[in-house]
Amino acid sequence: MARWEPGAQARLQSAALELIARQGFEQTTAAEIAEAVGLNRRTFFRHFPDKRDVLFSGQSELEAALVAGVEQAPEGESPMGLVGLAL
Repeated sequence: MARWEPGAQARLQSAALELIARQGFEQTTAAEIAEAVGLNRRTFFRHFPDKRDVLFSGQSELEAALVAGVEQAPEGESPMGLVGLAL
C-alpha cells in the first residue's frame, strides 16, 4: 500500500488546473482529477464540495489580501501603483 502523502488539496488543485486546461471544464471529472494525483473520488470530495470549488478555493482570502493592500496604500497613489501594492 502506498504511503500517505501530505498536501492533497494543493495536489488536487494543480491537477485540476492542468486537466481543465487540456480537456475543458465540462469534460473533466472529479474522479479524473483525484486519479491524476493517486487519490480516489471520495478523497476529492473530502476537500472540495464539487469540481468548481477546486478552482476557486481560497478566493475570499485572496480578495481580502488585495483589498487590504489597497486600503493601506498612501493617499494619492496612482491606479497602477494601487495594483502593485495590492499584489
